Amino acid sequence: MSTNTVRPCKRGHIEPRTKAGQCPACLRLTRQAYDNRKLAAAKGAAAVTQPATAVAPPAAVPAEPALRSFLAVAREYIQSKDNLAERTAIKRAYLLSQLRALHNRPIAELTTPDFVRALKDIEAIGDRRETAHRCGMFAGQVTRFAVNHGYATVNVLPSGQLRDTLKPVKVDSHAAIIEPQRFGALLKYIALYAEFCGSRSQPGVTAAIQLAPLVFVRPGELRHMEWSEVNLEKAEWVIPAEKMKMRRPHVVPLSTQALAILREQHAVTGTGRYVFRTKRADEPLSENGFREALRTILGAIGETRDAHTMHGFRSSASTLLNGELRIDSALIELQLAHVKGDRVAGIYDRSARIPERRNMMQAWATYLDELRKKAA
Repeated sequence: MSTNTVRPCKRGHIEPRTKAGQCPACLRLTRQAYDNRKLAAAKGAAAVTQPATAVAPPAAVPAEPALRSFLAVAREYIQSKDNLAERTAIKRAYLLSQLRALHNRPIAELTTPDFVRALKDIEAIGDRRETAHRCGMFAGQVTRFAVNHGYATVNVLPSGQLRDTLKPVKVDSHAAIIEPQRFGALLKYIALYAEFCGSRSQPGVTAAIQLAPLVFVRPGELRHMEWSEVNLEKAEWVIPAEKMKMRRPHVVPLSTQALAILREQHAVTGTGRYVFRTKRADEPLSENGFREALRTILGAIGETRDAHTMHGFRSSASTLLNGELRIDSALIELQLAHVKGDRVAGIYDRSARIPERRNMMQAWATYLDELRKKAA
C-alpha cells in the first residue's frame, strides 16, 4: 500500500488528485448524488401526471429498497464502524479502492463470479495475492452488511466461499535474530547508524530504531508514538486503546536508556505531535523508512536483508528474556500485550505487575548494553 505519496481525503479515499487538487472519488460521489436527485425529481413529476384512476400501492406494503451500488454500501459499512482506529480506516479505504471494478455495480445484482473475477484481476497485478485475499475478506463483510440491511437478498460471499479460489498467501514469519552474539552485532551497528548513514535518512529514524529493541512494541505503535502519551517524569509510555491491536491501553515502562533517547528526541520534536516525525511535516515515519534503515544495518554486519525485521525485535526480546535472563514468561507476555482470554484477569495483571515489568525492562536494557559492548 502506497500511502506515502497519496494521502487520504477527508472521506478516506486514496486516489491521485486532479490537477485542481480535487479527489476523483469525491467528485464521482457528488455527481452520483446529483444524478440521483434528478432521477427522483423526474419520477416525482411523472407521478403527478398519472391518470386519476391510477391506484397507489397499499401503505402496508413497503416499497422495494432502491438498488445500491457496491461503493455506496461499502462506504456505509465503513462509516458504521465508529470505533475504527485511524490506520484501520485507511486500510479499508485502500481495499475498497482496489475493488473499483465493482464500485458502480448494484450490490444486489453482484454474483460470486463477479467478485472472483475482480479479485483475480487484483491478484494478477504483480502477484498481489495477499491484497486479493484481504479484499475478499473485506468484500465478504460488505455483502453480509448488505443482506442485513436489506440492500441484497443473498450473501454471495459467506465465510469460506472463496476457499481454494485464490492463490494461497505466502506466509513468512517475522524474521528475527535471536542468538546473543548476532543480536549484539545488530545493536552495535544500530548505535553506529547515525554516523555512517543517518544524514541520508529521515531525522526520526535514527532515534526510533535505537528505541525499538528497548521497548519491543509493534512497529506501527512505535512509528505513531505521540508526546502526549509519554510521561518522562514517571518513565512511562501509555499507548491508548485505539492504537493497540487488542483495543486495550498498554503501559510500556521506560528504562533509563530509553529515557535518554526520548529526552534527546524531545529537543528535536517536542513541540509537535509525533515523537518520530518526517522531515516535511508533523507526520509519523513511514514503514518504508524503518525497513530501509534496518536493511542498511543488516548489510553492514554481513546479514541478509531479510534476516531481521522491525517486528522481529519482539521475537528477539521474547526469546532472550526467556532463555538468557530467565524472566517469568507470563510477565513477558504481558509486556508483549498478548492479552489473556479472561478480560478481568488481563486488566488485573496489567495493574498489579507494573513494578515487576519495570524491573524487567531495566534488566533488559542493561543486558542489551552488555551485548553491544561484547560486539565492539
